[in-house]
Amino acid sequence: MKIIVIGYGRVGSQFVKKFDRQANEITVVDKERSVLSQPDNPQNVRFLIGNAIDEDLLREAGADSANVILALTRDENTNLMIAQIARVVFNVPKVLAVVYDPQREAYFHEAGIETLAVAVAGADLLMARLTGKSGAPGLTLDAWRPSGVESTRVPLRSLEAADGSFYVIVVGGGLVGYYLARALLRIGHEVTIIENSPDTYEIVSQQIDCPVLLGDGSATAVLERAGASRANLMCAVSNHDQDNLIACQVAKYRFGIPKTIARVKNPKNEAVMRRLGVDTTVSSTGIITNVIQNELPTIPVHTLANLGSCGAEIIEYHLTPTSPVVGKPARKVALPPNCSMIGVVRGTQAMTCFDSTVFASGDTVVAFVQQEQADAVRKILMGS
Repeated sequence: MKIIVIGYGRVGSQFVKKFDRQANEITVVDKERSVLSQPDNPQNVRFLIGNAIDEDLLREAGADSANVILALTRDENTNLMIAQIARVVFNVPKVLAVVYDPQREAYFHEAGIETLAVAVAGADLLMARLTGKSGAPGLTLDAWRPSGVESTRVPLRSLEAADGSFYVIVVGGGLVGYYLARALLRIGHEVTIIENSPDTYEIVSQQIDCPVLLGDGSATAVLERAGASRANLMCAVSNHDQDNLIACQVAKYRFGIPKTIARVKNPKNEAVMRRLGVDTTVSSTGIITNVIQNELPTIPVHTLANLGSCGAEIIEYHLTPTSPVVGKPARKVALPPNCSMIGVVRGTQAMTCFDSTVFASGDTVVAFVQQEQADAVRKILMGS
């Protein structure tokens, strides 16, 4: 089997050392560079350094062809985000994540993710789950749903409030959450802030006139205390993409909150977070990048609009003499599925009929592009 282990802490390292490395190909991913310099690192194991919630890093680790991905970091939300990317983006047959909140398990089982509460004998238990030895039942690659698990998805409520006001839960009481909550209160909405840092909690709770709860905004018990069962909107604006993703998922599928918005620090995570159920993502990095691109006329690709609700963008491509489509009839240039050309601008003329259009250097091609296909469309129109 081809196995990717995310997290080389106590459980991950012991599992790798005990598992058969001759019969299986093992890759380890960890954020700490120090894991590479450990004197007792086993042979025949590939090590990568980085944060595995990055889709590109998982691809480099071989997720496209992996049989098993084990998410074993000390952060539960990181494990759950990695596991979902593995299932949804890479279709990994068997995915297992370490979790600590048992109330979350049923929903993630439904999503095709095995969960494991790891104690002292974690590595041995993990091996038993994979191999079926030591008296533990073996699990086939598609037998991820435990028997007797019922659906935990709560039907979504209507977003509309009778008096026009919403109850909004803001996860993250830093500067973004604080000023967001103030703005929402000013226009008449009800707001509760959830903040995980005791220091930030002490500051915010004294400076804003709304309930502020201390705790993990993705934990079901904390959301219950916040009254999530009656909330209209969840805004997860903490500093960590994985925490914002899981908070939005728990809000939607456990409590039926109809609208979720997540702050995204790594713009590459926007598309996958929307695929995983977040209604709207906001990336300040992506917004600033687009502004810079649109202000620099020498850049050949500009994003005109980000259609976040459907994971698509409207992008314009300025063809150069080296563009591979120059000289080709537009009708013979095929874009990836669910992507299409909207029009071609040549000088002051806009063309929307492509039957007789032949691309020329200097043309501007405007296209509707799914975000996950953006690189492919760029290569087709602009080359490498």
